[in-house]
Amino acid sequence: MKRRHLVISAAAAASLHVPAWAAYPERPITFVVPFPPGGPADGYGRALAQALSEQVRQPVVVDNRSGAGGALGVQTVARAAADGYTIGMAGTGATVFQPLLSEKALIDVFKETTMLSKMVRTPNFLVIGAGVKANSAAELVALARARPGQLTFASAGAGSGPHILGELFKQHANVDILHIPYKGAAPALQDLMAGQVDMFFGEAPGVLSLIRGGKLRALFTTDTRRAKWLPDVPHAGEVGLAGVVAEGSYGVVAPPGLPAETAATLRRALNEALRSPKLAEAFDQRAGIPEPSTSEEYAAYLRSEQSRWLPVVRKANIRLE
Repeated sequence: MKRRHLVISAAAAASLHVPAWAAYPERPITFVVPFPPGGPADGYGRALAQALSEQVRQPVVVDNRSGAGGALGVQTVARAAADGYTIGMAGTGATVFQPLLSEKALIDVFKETTMLSKMVRTPNFLVIGAGVKANSAAELVALARARPGQLTFASAGAGSGPHILGELFKQHANVDILHIPYKGAAPALQDLMAGQVDMFFGEAPGVLSLIRGGKLRALFTTDTRRAKWLPDVPHAGEVGLAGVVAEGSYGVVAPPGLPAETAATLRRALNEALRSPKLAEAFDQRAGIPEPSTSEEYAAYLRSEQSRWLPVVRKANIRLE
């Protein structure tokens, strides 16, 4: 009896040291990144996939499903089996902007996904080309007012984050500048450097190297504080445009109907990964800040962003059919 008691006690004690997710997962997890390989968002996704793999002790395999401004990949997650083996990254294009722009949006994350956690945020910068005769935001606004309808701002496409942020800038600065949509940020930046367009609102990972290399100039960051990666660039409030605030933001979602226990396990593992110094360093190299959160905090953030951007979209009369 004593021996049996000791065996049971030892087993019980050992079980206390087994991770809560020991029974799950039992095989690799697919992590859908709704953007092309090699881009800034893909870098965040791959860094998190590696950190999450270390937490759950199973491979986390990145599956790039780009298209429709990031909505296609989120839709892929929404249609997957609700077993915890397919999760994915979701950006504000799919979660915030598209539902405001069209009744035919591919995905409604509130109804068609299980929200797990916020993931990462990154600042935006207003960048201009070498040919634009302005050395500050104030000079740019003055130039735009002196030449209504003649200055241009590029975007990654109609209804994209850079487009809507450009409209926010127009409304707060009271300027008339022409929107030029491109099929992605890369060609927009190429034409900006070539002098074909005048300005662009870009997320830090995509524009930092161009700014540091002298190919583009940053006039301000659309944040409430200066960005650590470019500390000499003023924030929106410092240039008299306190309302022109926006950030790149990504979260993690799973299919709808995910069992509560599996969802809790994933949230716990994601948050442990997002709090790790190793991942913080990987994100920092890409100008990103980890944002672990609860699912409720993530949902509240998205609802707040939709409410904030709705009047901007309506005033600019932006619709996608």
